[in-house]
Amino acid sequence: MTLYKKILPNLLVNLFMQTILQTPRLIIREFIPEDEILLVELYRDPEVTKHVTKRTDEETKQKFAEAIRDYIIHPGLGRWGLFNPEDNDFIGVCILKPADSDPNHIELGYVFAQKYWGKGLATELTKALVNYGFEQKGLTEICACTNPENIASQNVLLKAGLVRYGNVFWHGSDLPFFRITKPS
Repeated sequence: MTLYKKILPNLLVNLFMQTILQTPRLIIREFIPEDEILLVELYRDPEVTKHVTKRTDEETKQKFAEAIRDYIIHPGLGRWGLFNPEDNDFIGVCILKPADSDPNHIELGYVFAQKYWGKGLATELTKALVNYGFEQKGLTEICACTNPENIASQNVLLKAGLVRYGNVFWHGSDLPFFRITKPS
């Protein structure tokens, strides 16, 4: 009986976990409970979090729990894990969801483990998320913001077709604001 109590919940979660989309080098999927430690370890790296909101392990775990809860509240939108299709290695995290700072806007964002920087994955991801948002979810606008010093991410957003529209006060800071609207 104890074995079933341990196995059954994980089987159910894995059964209902969705792959959102896949690109040639990325699997974008919902997190499962076992992935929590991956997110915590990602946010422990000071270089990785140099341009994003700093969080304690407990705050990261809270965001993780909210992500799993939000899969039900906002189906097909959320905070997802990024995995390598060749070996299932954890690459990072991305979002395409109502913005915490302004739920009337859908925000796109990402954080990658250092070993995956500089490989064009952020551009590949951003283009795929924009396409998914417009074609699969019927979104008409997608927004993003970056740390003012994060020129690399600003360039990624521009390469993916987003346009800079001044600054916005999101995430407790005045940040460069980007958006893209669905072509008519």
